[in-house]
Amino acid sequence: MTNPAMTPLTTLAPRTATDQIFDVLYSAVISLQLPPGTKVSEAELAKQLDVSRQPVRDAFFRLSKLGFLSIRPQRATQVTRISEKAVLDAAFVRTAIEAECLRHCAKRWNETHSRQLHANLAQQTAALNDPDRSNFHALDEAFHRMLCEIAGHAHAWELIREQKAHMDRVRYLTLSENRRREVHAEHTAIIDALDAGDATKAERILREHLGEIRSTVRTMREEHAAYFEDYDAGLPEPGKPREGVGLK
Repeated sequence: MTNPAMTPLTTLAPRTATDQIFDVLYSAVISLQLPPGTKVSEAELAKQLDVSRQPVRDAFFRLSKLGFLSIRPQRATQVTRISEKAVLDAAFVRTAIEAECLRHCAKRWNETHSRQLHANLAQQTAALNDPDRSNFHALDEAFHRMLCEIAGHAHAWELIREQKAHMDRVRYLTLSENRRREVHAEHTAIIDALDAGDATKAERILREHLGEIRSTVRTMREEHAAYFEDYDAGLPEPGKPREGVGLK
């Protein structure tokens, strides 16, 4: 059998315009820069980002598959409101996957891994009082991603990322300075347990840490009713969703 001639893969393909637009919009939705109920225009966004409409259309489709955009014929595309059921379903799946990763992580744990996670914790400490909560959110993401990587299952983080998308808007709403300190303490406790070789304790803390969203989502639903699915549009709205797109 003769193998076909192939050109060596000398470099990785650059990220596409669709990928970049998707990331910008994903971040804007998660951070509530584009809050639930906001109408977004494909044409306006393409003009603002100085791109053609096709990559914007493709990014919109990917976001709709995650449940972030509602795209309907002859009607404005809109950022979806938060579904409490979707948040709880995502929390169930995320906890199952990440708890299994943590068990594998504990088996492979060594001093290098400990230093890597403690470095992340130090960065979290520096971001505790940052007015921009997105910095702490990104470090939180990195912390959990590294646990999957140490476990030898980096691919699991992509599965978790897809599932937890519905959780992230609620999590972002809760990232007050006090909650950041609680999250930091919970992360520290997980690493302390791993350092001590107590995998059972580490998993228990992780489950409690991820399970916090179950009570949080109900509190956020009371405080930010307009962001949730069953919001009655006939009632006075605290902060009317913006028309169009306004990305920074």
